[in-house]
Amino acid sequence: MQAKKKGKTKSPRKQRKRLYNLPSHKKNKLMNAKLHEDMQAEYGIKKMTIRTGDTVLVVRGEFKDMEGKVSKIDRDKVQIFIEGASIEKSDGTTFDIPLHPSNVVLTKIEIKKDKWRKKIIERKAQIAEEVD
Repeated sequence: MQAKKKGKTKSPRKQRKRLYNLPSHKKNKLMNAKLHEDMQAEYGIKKMTIRTGDTVLVVRGEFKDMEGKVSKIDRDKVQIFIEGASIEKSDGTTFDIPLHPSNVVLTKIEIKKDKWRKKIIERKAQIAEEVD
């Protein structure tokens, strides 16, 4: 009898359960988005964690080709909210539509306010140079 390997299931139910029960340090990895081609050349890295205040371009879905600032992030549900990505309900109120980070591309990073982000970019760029 062959022993089953832990964590190798294809079942959507179990995959969803693992996603919901992930620890916060692993959920943070899911909040990464690809950088725009111009920024990849500038910083020397391919992806970065999305934070509030960053400007993103939506590349898939209902709001494709829309660019806006990230107004809110929900790390528990792995969702981001962008200014302007909202719909008007029948009663006249507006409702912000959540987007998955994989459906956006970072076009501008708020680096001036955050000293830790500069260090992260430098560290990632150094690792990328060593690999190449």
